[in-house]
Amino acid sequence: MYASSTALRCRDEYMLETMPRLQQSRRQRPVDEDEDVDMHEPQDDQYASDGAADEMMNGPPNEELSQLIKGLVRYAIACDFSRTPIRRDAIREKVLGTNGRQFKTAFAGAQKQLRAVFGMEMVELPARDKNLMTTEQKRKAAKSQSQKEATSNAYILTNILPEELRTPALTRPSKVVSAEGEAAYTALYTTIISLITISGGELSDTRLRRHLARLNAAEYMPSMNPNDPANPTEKTDVVLQRMIKHGYLVRMVDNRGNGDDDSTTWHVGPRGKAEVPKESIAGFVRTIYGGSDPELESKIQISLKGVKERKPEEQEQEQEQGLSDEDEVQEDEEMQEAGPSNGQRRRHA
Repeated sequence: MYASSTALRCRDEYMLETMPRLQQSRRQRPVDEDEDVDMHEPQDDQYASDGAADEMMNGPPNEELSQLIKGLVRYAIACDFSRTPIRRDAIREKVLGTNGRQFKTAFAGAQKQLRAVFGMEMVELPARDKNLMTTEQKRKAAKSQSQKEATSNAYILTNILPEELRTPALTRPSKVVSAEGEAAYTALYTTIISLITISGGELSDTRLRRHLARLNAAEYMPSMNPNDPANPTEKTDVVLQRMIKHGYLVRMVDNRGNGDDDSTTWHVGPRGKAEVPKESIAGFVRTIYGGSDPELESKIQISLKGVKERKPEEQEQEQEQGLSDEDEVQEDEEMQEAGPSNGQRRRHA
């Protein structure tokens, strides 16, 4: 997910502003070892309504709660920076501390600020598919099985900007480590996730390598900083391992396959399902084929069941919007080359 450039500037200012006050609040916070929180509440209770959040934010001032909310926002952004899941137990340990019972209120307040300031919100990752678990993981899951529906208790930040604002001029790749490296990495995992999903949710290692060879990425892929003369590329296996670590892919090995390449299969991970849903995959396919036509839409409906069919007038509107977006990006780049640096603009603002 790409955050807008405005949201990124707001993030930096927000983190710099709240860090000293959050540290001071933690030093002054009393310790109560007896306080605890139920980590397995029903999922619906984990989210307070926007009305409750408004009442909490606009009610009597509560400096302690305000610092918890700001700390949770900062923690969510920091996790998104490193593509680390925002886990509930980590929120309680690193943000709430002895105020674990404030989880629902702090979560609702953080959601309100993330939506209003950054155009993002926290959404829960899907629970891991039992078919993709190892024998040991299945055994542990069976021991902890209860009557309640299985949840992951882990979240990621997703973009909630309206469609008209999701333009290349606003949703550029992050500059960490480099915009080019981030764009290449996003393109690669989007392509692989699309291939796996269109293939029925599973792709053998042999077929994946064949697809990567067609993309000239069988042995090497762009690094996170392709502009670095010393390391412009990385080995493909290293990049694939990073995608596994970030939760985009899951690699399964069937020990009964006698080491055959077809015994290794690739699946879409929890973060991949959340960040690259079927609608995004359908849009990616249409872009690759240069538009949409009835035959292509029929194939998309077969491969990606439940995806909204694209009408011809919608395609024309998108093409016009795309040309306008390209002009905006080019004008913005020309202004950046001719104008002062980002640091100078922030100092003059």
